[in-house]
Amino acid sequence: METIPKTECQKVGFFRKTHGVHGEVVLEFEEQFEYSVEESDRFFVELDGLLVPFFVEKDGFRFRSSKSAIVKFDWVDDEKYAKRLIGASAYLFHNEIIDEMEETESIFEDFMLIDSKLGEIGTIDQVDDYSGNIVLTVSYRGEELLIPYHEEMLVAYNEIEKTVTLSLPEGLIDA
Repeated sequence: METIPKTECQKVGFFRKTHGVHGEVVLEFEEQFEYSVEESDRFFVELDGLLVPFFVEKDGFRFRSSKSAIVKFDWVDDEKYAKRLIGASAYLFHNEIIDEMEETESIFEDFMLIDSKLGEIGTIDQVDDYSGNIVLTVSYRGEELLIPYHEEMLVAYNEIEKTVTLSLPEGLIDA
């Protein structure tokens, strides 16, 4: 039998406790792995030093907070079996880790920021992630301007012209 090498995996959290009597467990994870754990249909659970795959039931994942989720695995049907998972670490393959910040950074950095009302604002110098809040740094009239970004603000995106048009909140920029 072939084992899954830990070197190919990233620890994303651990199972803190059971939830209810039907085999559900509470997965505690780092906020940076929120998208990764949400998208995963399987976790590798460390049992007796080996990584064992456990598959999430259909609709068997729901967030409890920004750092925890309730997970229901296939074939884990009672509290007694679920208790075996408590304290065990949960892993995903490295290539399954979703880094939203890298995606946003590669999309917006060095693009011209355009406000839907004011027009050109300036080039996006930097993209930062402050606890899940994306902030764009733009040079505007010789000053550094920090602009919070949310996908609902996006009006247009042109990769060829390297422009991004946002509908910025009123009063954010002194015109």
